[in-house]
Amino acid sequence: MAEKFRNILVISLQGLGDLLLTTPLLANLKANFKDSKLTVLTFKANVAVLSRNPHVDVIISFEPTKINDILLMLFRLWRERFDLSICAYPSGLRSAFLGYLSGAKERFGQEFSLFNNYRWLFTRQMTIKEVKHAVLMNLDFLELLNVDPLRADTRLILNLTEEDLKFSSDFLKNNKIEKKEPIVAIHAGGGRFTAAYRNWPLERFAKVADDLIERFNAKVILIGGTGDKASEEVILHIMKHKPITTVGMASLKQTAALIQKADILICNNSGPMHIAATLKTPTVSIFGSADPRIHRPWGESHIVLQKSFKCCPCYYPFFRDTLEETKLKNSWSGKRFRCKTNDYRCLSSIVVEDVLNAAEAILKKRMNK
Repeated sequence: MAEKFRNILVISLQGLGDLLLTTPLLANLKANFKDSKLTVLTFKANVAVLSRNPHVDVIISFEPTKINDILLMLFRLWRERFDLSICAYPSGLRSAFLGYLSGAKERFGQEFSLFNNYRWLFTRQMTIKEVKHAVLMNLDFLELLNVDPLRADTRLILNLTEEDLKFSSDFLKNNKIEKKEPIVAIHAGGGRFTAAYRNWPLERFAKVADDLIERFNAKVILIGGTGDKASEEVILHIMKHKPITTVGMASLKQTAALIQKADILICNNSGPMHIAATLKTPTVSIFGSADPRIHRPWGESHIVLQKSFKCCPCYYPFFRDTLEETKLKNSWSGKRFRCKTNDYRCLSSIVVEDVLNAAEAILKKRMNK
């Protein structure tokens, strides 16, 4: 089968973190189909994640709110005459229909219950037997290609330019930050439409930042995009000390370069968390309803904070009732998420001291190297 596919499409229409978690699949597809043309379909906002990725030949991007973009994207998909399309995790019906409309002869997806009435959109589906990390679920597609996923290269890939690295070095120099001082990056944002059940309270991020400055003389850098400006303003208003901020000022790759310079990133379950994991920067991540088995930062040197409740985790918008375990806990109904206790206790129960203790453990280890 390795000789069969010469024009492959991978569809990833979720966040930039989700796209990063497909990069091991992309690398292994290219390794096993060396002469193939590998195309990725994603949103324009995510394109920078794949720039300079050696395994991607073509990126088809579009803005989902612009009809002209959508029509042009559909034309480009049809024109390519793909042999194979793969809907990477997490993918819903939109991705499945686009794979179908691409005209690909073989169309792979996952056997989630949300596709029960739409199995005709795929030619083959990967059986879901257990809850596992998104990286591993994506690599499971190799099994449908007679490639052993257990022997796959699982490294995430995000390549920075010399200009990105220079930006981060100059930034530290201009702000008089020396490497001997602990550098703490903080990203207090997350999903724009999922803040209620995904984002830790801003006042607690502010308290953590102040305490780290006082305890470790840490240099705190607030990071984020333009969508995080409101959160930044709240934190700046609350804090006693003045942090350094790049929120809305740096590109995605420049922000990534700063994360790489940091000793630690403190964040919600978000795209920057996966960027940090890709670049080997330790993280303290705050998880509420999401299942860390699927979404946790990939690799070692990370601390995931999540309190144990009977109802948590419950964030299974794609698994839903695919497995008995997720069926019992899932809080998704249609396109809406409803907290079963109505108080998001999974987030509110994580206190400032929990985050400080985790950050201190990582910083002390880094400082003693």
